[in-house]
Amino acid sequence: MSRLRTAVIVGAGQAGGRTAAQLRKQGWQDRILLLGEEADPPYERPPLSKEVLTQAADPLTGRLYAPEWYQENDVELRLACQVAALDLADRTLTLATGGRESWDVLVLATGCRARRLDCPGADLAGVTTLRTAADARTLSSGLQAGAEVVLVGGGFIGLELAASAAARGCSVTLLEARPQLLERALPNQLSDFLAARHRREGVELRLGVGVVAFEGEEKLQGLRLSDGSRLSADLAVIGVGALPNVELAQAAGLACQDGILVDSHCSAGGSVYALGDCSRHQDAWLGRPVRLESWENAERAPQAAAGAILDRPEPYGGVPWFWTDQYDVNLQLLGLKQPLEREVLRGDPESGSFLSFGLAGERVVTAALVNAGRERRPVKQLMEGRIPLDADALADPDVPLKQLTKGG
Repeated sequence: MSRLRTAVIVGAGQAGGRTAAQLRKQGWQDRILLLGEEADPPYERPPLSKEVLTQAADPLTGRLYAPEWYQENDVELRLACQVAALDLADRTLTLATGGRESWDVLVLATGCRARRLDCPGADLAGVTTLRTAADARTLSSGLQAGAEVVLVGGGFIGLELAASAAARGCSVTLLEARPQLLERALPNQLSDFLAARHRREGVELRLGVGVVAFEGEEKLQGLRLSDGSRLSADLAVIGVGALPNVELAQAAGLACQDGILVDSHCSAGGSVYALGDCSRHQDAWLGRPVRLESWENAERAPQAAAGAILDRPEPYGGVPWFWTDQYDVNLQLLGLKQPLEREVLRGDPESGSFLSFGLAGERVVTAALVNAGRERRPVKQLMEGRIPLDADALADPDVPLKQLTKGG
């Protein structure tokens, strides 16, 4: 009888959980060990900043699988389990408890952690971040009607939190050190559209202003800002990006550069794979390395990794897709912001539903869809097919996008 092989997945978030499922689905018959640092089983993170806060929903509303799924699929799930070290030569890992596990295939899905601010008072009670289900539980209890809430950072997390806190009746101020919201992701017109929507809900936006210090004795009482002003606050949430958890990989000798470096099959070399937020993969469609923090990447990369592990490799890549929900606004982004030759607007922003395209030459390389999700499929086809377009036809709502995908 042949020896039972072991696939160890370090990280039991969405990417890690989906990898276990894909291995089983694609034919891995041997042992699967799924190790997670959190006490909660694998779940999706998008609900944490939305319905978990606005509707006081259980953070595990986005759990990947029912509890019995793991036994039914013979997946060993260990929670609150921290990996201390990897030995790639011996194919073993050491747990923080001192135990050891051997592996034949290792998948690193260690995710990211919230970036903190290095300024006085950042460790005060009442200064927090949102990354985990535990964070969401704590934050939800603090979003009481009338509470003074300050969001630090005008990215997706900060804006979603602003919308959720406003819906809970909080007094909300959002600080963004850059001169516009989502500067790295959106064109100016869309940034202004979102800013106006937040202001209509009573959110105070302070742009071009950073935090110098959080003030208080043991608990947060206020913030001192870079323009010399002060804000009182009961709660401050830092949303200034995330850092990939690469320390285990780096200490083991794997190449890392703002993420664990892997090829288009999610392979870091040998029998080691990395995927999800912690990895920087060679994207087959973009033609360059990229690290993506997105729901879609956590869903699709496990399919590619499992295929490679089972000797059915297919290059991984495609048009990056992100979305955010704020109030009655659903914003979907395709592609990554880059220098453009032209921006094309399709539809009227005043109507609340429109599209914005970024063109390089005659081809769409970025797109933003505001309350226009039904158009995502043809827009993606335009981008994937690198179809040359007439900008006037693209801007004309009377010309169906489906027609343009055919070169018409």
